[in-house]
Amino acid sequence: MEKPGILARVADENRKFFLKNCIEADTPRMEATVYPEGLDVKSDLPYAEGNALPAPLAVDSAAEGMAFCCSDRTLDIYTPENAKAEEIFLLIHGGAFVYGCKELDKEFGMHLSLRSKIAVANVNYRLMPSTDLKGQLQDIFYAIEFLCKMGYKRFHTIGDSAGGYLCLLVAILINSKEARKACGIEDLSYEISCPSTSPICGDHKETPRKFAGIYFDPKKEMPSFIYDLTEAAKLYGCPPTVMTTGDTDMMLKQNLRLLKKLTAIGIPVDYYCAESAEDRVMHHVYSIAHPTWPESIRCIDMTCKAAGV
Repeated sequence: MEKPGILARVADENRKFFLKNCIEADTPRMEATVYPEGLDVKSDLPYAEGNALPAPLAVDSAAEGMAFCCSDRTLDIYTPENAKAEEIFLLIHGGAFVYGCKELDKEFGMHLSLRSKIAVANVNYRLMPSTDLKGQLQDIFYAIEFLCKMGYKRFHTIGDSAGGYLCLLVAILINSKEARKACGIEDLSYEISCPSTSPICGDHKETPRKFAGIYFDPKKEMPSFIYDLTEAAKLYGCPPTVMTTGDTDMMLKQNLRLLKKLTAIGIPVDYYCAESAEDRVMHHVYSIAHPTWPESIRCIDMTCKAAGV
């Protein structure tokens, strides 16, 4: 096997450091999580059965068996009483594309469903570097097709951090056949739409030379806009967007840049930067970690408003 270059070695060291820090941060909060009641919960539904799926690009032994790292193609659905028909939130977890699972976003997704009266589909997808960006998008669109078969037609995308990147890109792809073709996504056999997208402390700009963008497109098959989603929005349009961040969010500057760029090309954006209180620090993805905080409820309410509720 060819020895990886220095950029790949540095990226892999950064990936392992990131995984360690995420697990240390998420373990105590997951152990203390109390899930709300009042929802019909369907868990671990396999969404890609019967599809011919590509094999992983490589075996990621470092992530195998690690807490909260899951590449299973499964999803949960949280449905409130009297849920709106044919409409669903597609919730995409974060983790720098290399870490995470739907369970990390479960509490938030349940609160979103209760407050909006709209079902929420909380999705797992393969993690990098066992796949690339095209593989992750393929997984998410298999999940969308699975949900279409259940009767859903209107998808509001929402995600945090890297999931914010994915939710923004998926929103663009849902609404544009040309954008799907550019990303190598087979055309859908269902007529669907994405009326809103809500990146939470979201990512939108990467580089192919550093973690995590170095894992995006090793075969160099994807369009250049994957490294700056404002370019995709210019080319194909973007639905009304809710952007939420916090005053200590490590991606605050990137969120401000995205706000400026989307506004400049005429995309309606509802923006909120939460300010830290004495007992509540508005850190990266605070609304996912603490969905009952007042600031997090405001984020949920903004998302509900964009969805028309």
